[in-house]
Amino acid sequence: MDYRENHVRGRDGRLLEVEAVWVAEAERFDGMMVVASATGSNIEEAWAALRDDIESSRYRTLSRIRLLER
Repeated sequence: MDYRENHVRGRDGRLLEVEAVWVAEAERFDGMMVVASATGSNIEEAWAALRDDIESSRYRTLSRIRLLER
């Protein structure tokens, strides 16, 4: 879980609004790296969006993963 703020400014540069953005991420490795990420205005919304994305198969498979030998 990560937090950031988007600053909305007017044309004159004055700060008009601060938007809270929570980012939820999940990853899984079972031979290929699978990553999902979603955002929300609060923690609960971000987690709910992430669960929905995973259940709806909206995730990325990363093909360029290099495993290091130990």
